[in-house]
Amino acid sequence: MTTDDLDELERRIELGRQMGGADSVAFHHGRGKLTVRERLDLLVDGGSMEEFGHLQGHATYDGDNRLAHFTPRGEVNAMASIDGRPVVVSGGDFTVRGGSASTGHGGLGEELRPQERAREWRVPYIRLLDAAGGSVRGFEDLGRTYLPDGNAFTYPDVELLNLVPVVSAVLGSVAGLPAVNACMAHWNVMVENTSQIFPGGPPVVKAAL
Repeated sequence: MTTDDLDELERRIELGRQMGGADSVAFHHGRGKLTVRERLDLLVDGGSMEEFGHLQGHATYDGDNRLAHFTPRGEVNAMASIDGRPVVVSGGDFTVRGGSASTGHGGLGEELRPQERAREWRVPYIRLLDAAGGSVRGFEDLGRTYLPDGNAFTYPDVELLNLVPVVSAVLGSVAGLPAVNACMAHWNVMVENTSQIFPGGPPVVKAAL
């Protein structure tokens, strides 16, 4: 790997740190809320956070096939420590399409998901939930909807409850899978007058009823 490669890698990481962009962050702050990175900085021991999966997202390239723009996945995952004890933390980034699960897709060779890391390493798992779940816009971008699979991907979350402490903090409006994650914990907290949990958006609920 050359110096240019390392510089490009750092540039992409820095683009990801900008989250949904200055306007989206300002709107989030205007609602009296912290961004996911600000929340994690307050939660974990200083200097202990090691992110993973932070290059997942959507990219566009110019005519020379150079990265022109990068929108990160609406989620920040990391290994960290709290009071010197190792933990896995995961936080929804509402500044990126409301933290929609469709803001980034993995593939072959992708890193373990945070719940899988917590299960493999037997360390507590903490979720900071502020995300809207899947979105119709995401399906339009993907060109299809998800295949019915019985939510088999939630199996690690279920198994994790038998192995390590799991905590969920609902810090905004959550729907879909994040709403499920709020319940799949040994202990969860909500912020008065700020947190809301929905099974889905109004069109989904209407169709179900």
